[in-house]
Amino acid sequence: MASKNYSLPLHFGNFFTEEGGRLSTCALLESIDHHLELLLTTCPGEHYFNKAYGTMIWELDFERVASRSQWEESFTNFIYRAIVENEKRVVDVDVSIKLREVVREEGLSKSVAVRQRVDIYVLGRLLATGEKCGFSYTLYLGPLSNE
Repeated sequence: MASKNYSLPLHFGNFFTEEGGRLSTCALLESIDHHLELLLTTCPGEHYFNKAYGTMIWELDFERVASRSQWEESFTNFIYRAIVENEKRVVDVDVSIKLREVVREEGLSKSVAVRQRVDIYVLGRLLATGEKCGFSYTLYLGPLSNE
């Protein structure tokens, strides 16, 4: 029996209509992509039923960086562990990141803000089919946000 993959965010309005009564579904890769993005942007302790769900990258958001290579290794390991523990549909996971500074002009005040941009690349294999898959995400640190 094929499993259903639900689209995120969940729109419960469709579920309660007389003609609909169903939540939106999506393809397996799209479902994994949505789940990984949710996993990356969730701080441990935020999920009501699983306090360990999320990534510990939040601990590094405002940390003073003594060693860039050590910081990158910790960041990568936090993401790797979160994916391996929480996304069982992907195996042979490999995570890499690219860190760079971005100068942005903020709003009407034209103040300049320097932020860290982290490009995250996740490679793996689908457990169900053995196909290779890849995902990429961009996060800005200080404070953490996504693009």
